[in-house]
Amino acid sequence: MGRLLYISECKRRIAAKKGFSPWGRRFGISIDDNTSIRRLDNPVIKYLVRGNEDSSSALYELIMGMKGLGLAPRFHYLDSESKMNVTDITLFLLDLVRFEAMYRLGWLDDYPFLKVPLVDLIQAFQEQFSAARHNTPALSSVHPLYEEYVAEFEGDRHSFVRKLIPDAIKTFCDTEDDAET
Repeated sequence: MGRLLYISECKRRIAAKKGFSPWGRRFGISIDDNTSIRRLDNPVIKYLVRGNEDSSSALYELIMGMKGLGLAPRFHYLDSESKMNVTDITLFLLDLVRFEAMYRLGWLDDYPFLKVPLVDLIQAFQEQFSAARHNTPALSSVHPLYEEYVAEFEGDRHSFVRKLIPDAIKTFCDTEDDAET
């Protein structure tokens, strides 16, 4: 049993190293297999939060590296199932990056997925995290729209939070990088 756990842990570390290598070069940061979205610094969050072609490419290289699917430019050559899987994980991670930005602004309550290591979010996405990909954290009680939020039907609160994302991106990207969390 101990040998099986050791092999599993080694595979996890190798996957993390493959996925994070390009990020180390791209962002000039040190990342390990326990790095979560919460541990990323503001410049990295700002780069990823926009959801543009560059940030998608960075997420593709992370996901494809960890899943052993090659480099980001190979995304368009993946089979349909792999492409859909990478896309689903990309959208999930993009949501989490945006929730982290909103959390750092004080707009959202804490969200447990933000503290899960990225390698685990990616490797176990289908089994553990795909069902939660449409969930959102709760709006913080200090947010100016909190009263409107709690007045919403509970099923509509996810949409309420998501409608704040464009303003959150602009506000977060306009903040100074030295205001680290």
